[in-house]
Amino acid sequence: MGLFDIFKAKSKKVTIMPSRTTFTVNAGQTILEAGLAEGYAMPHSCKVGTCGECKSHKIEGKIKELINFGYVLEAEELQNDYILPCRSTLKSDVVLDMPNFELKRLHPPQDFMGTIKKTIDLTEDIKRVVISLDKDMEFDAGQYVELQIDEIREPRSYSFAIPPVKNGSNEIELFIRKVPNGKFTTLLFDGLLENKELKVKGPLGNFWLRDGDTPLICIGGGSGLAPLISILEDTIAQSIKRDCILFFGARTQNDLYVLEQIKKIEEKWQGSFLFVPVLSDEPENNSWTGDRGFVHTAIKKYAEKYIDLNPHVYLCGPPVMIDAATEVATDLGISKDNIYADNFFDSSNKKVAK
Repeated sequence: MGLFDIFKAKSKKVTIMPSRTTFTVNAGQTILEAGLAEGYAMPHSCKVGTCGECKSHKIEGKIKELINFGYVLEAEELQNDYILPCRSTLKSDVVLDMPNFELKRLHPPQDFMGTIKKTIDLTEDIKRVVISLDKDMEFDAGQYVELQIDEIREPRSYSFAIPPVKNGSNEIELFIRKVPNGKFTTLLFDGLLENKELKVKGPLGNFWLRDGDTPLICIGGGSGLAPLISILEDTIAQSIKRDCILFFGARTQNDLYVLEQIKKIEEKWQGSFLFVPVLSDEPENNSWTGDRGFVHTAIKKYAEKYIDLNPHVYLCGPPVMIDAATEVATDLGISKDNIYADNFFDSSNKKVAK
């Protein structure tokens, strides 16, 4: 038996219900890793067994748990054979019921070498970063890449700030926020990564525009504008007509950025488009006449007219913003099935920084 035959013999298959989607899981791969490598839009946020978004019911087959599922799953779920595919390898062929699985093929991730060619200051703590790649990358609007340098073991994740182009591109752009005491962003903001060679893995992520003609409610904070800009510009390129409200939460007027770019999106948008910046720390009694407070407080004021139209909500930013905005949206009657979130964690969280 040759090496290929041995390798093939060790691989197993998983079938995802109710779509009956089947793919191979190689020895040492988790179910999530295998699905993502095939380009399937597997539900996930963290890939390390903390978010619980990939939670699935095991209908048949045997798995090996890489962590104690009891840290994430309830006792009743464990008794009823629920598992975390992100932390499961296969001991046999397996059938899973994965309710949040969407039959969508995304561009599968690949490994690239990249070089930071240019950085542009957008605010005091956010840069536009241009990276050249050793080959063309294809991606879906809303996804992200992982960057890794030799000096730092853990990769950092950053969303594309540009729309995809046909057949891919060897240059990508990201919005990167400086994280207090962040090892990677400190080097970047100190100018020590210019022309630095990086390992780039992507595209990754499960954040993309779902089909439909219902209104879009987009809410971003910090560098969370990046995937929203990517999605909105790609929507224009595809001539999709949907009403949209874009909320952006910032501290002061100095923290607002790419306003001209947003203005151009508004001019080209097919349907109604409203941009609502909301400032939390803008000094009183000055020239600002827009909304104040945290961004989630403005949702009801502007988006309530769309509630009966079954809107889709896209959230990008820090976890506290995501949680608050999700609560407001569901209180207004928006189904959780129509809320899509991309949490931006920093190095103080358990998950690796965005």
